[in-house]
Amino acid sequence: MGLLEKAGQINSGEPTTVAPAEPEAKPEPVAAETVAEPEPVKSKKRSRRKRAPRKKREPRQKKVRVAKVMPDDYVEASRSQQVIRRGSDFIVSYGWTVPLTVLTAWGSYFDPTYIFLLGMLLIGFNLGFMPYTTGRSVGNWISRTTFVTAKSATPHQSYIFLKGLTFPMVMLGLIMFLTSTSEGFGSQSGQILLATSLVFLLPPILDYLFYRFKRDDLGLWDTLYGGVWMVKTSKSAESKGWLKRLEQLGDYSEAQGWWSDNESNDDSSA
Repeated sequence: MGLLEKAGQINSGEPTTVAPAEPEAKPEPVAAETVAEPEPVKSKKRSRRKRAPRKKREPRQKKVRVAKVMPDDYVEASRSQQVIRRGSDFIVSYGWTVPLTVLTAWGSYFDPTYIFLLGMLLIGFNLGFMPYTTGRSVGNWISRTTFVTAKSATPHQSYIFLKGLTFPMVMLGLIMFLTSTSEGFGSQSGQILLATSLVFLLPPILDYLFYRFKRDDLGLWDTLYGGVWMVKTSKSAESKGWLKRLEQLGDYSEAQGWWSDNESNDDSSA
């Protein structure tokens, strides 16, 4: 019917009246509900336990270093026995270097490999095998001496090994030092040789300074091993074979009176 009425109005010439559109009802804004924030939970402080009163620390007493002395049950080796021991060990361990050096300086052309290998075996025998099995070197057997610590015990076999390396360390150090001077200290190779020579020469130098200036008359290795002395020892009844022959050399040197310098000093002082 609405369309027919509009058509009738158009034909009659009457103005059409359009009904105004009703405004859409806007929804009223809903106020946001305020959510109550939870109250912050107060962290409970841990109750501190009552600590026990601290004990008063007693002042530490400084440890008094007791001077290391040779045990009373032993007699120090005489100066002659020390010389015999050093000479015998040098001949056995490094005696092969003397003919090798002479032949090299003479200008002889030969292969030193076999002599060098033989020398290494002699060094290992005298400074390694003998201390490990008997606690003494060949020189100790010939001079009838042994090494003893402040605790009346035999030092570790490495003591004799390190003590016996003084000669090669000095020789290698001097050779490298002279080579570094020819190379020049300004070059890299010269500086390396100089540093290496100092590494070899430092232990023998310290050993000498220890003997020279320390009051207890102990060297570098003697001090590092807790105090070591070379003392006299009696003839072993259990020695057999070639060890017995070494002791027979000791009998010969004793019969010659080469060990009596300490005894004579004691008699003169008395």
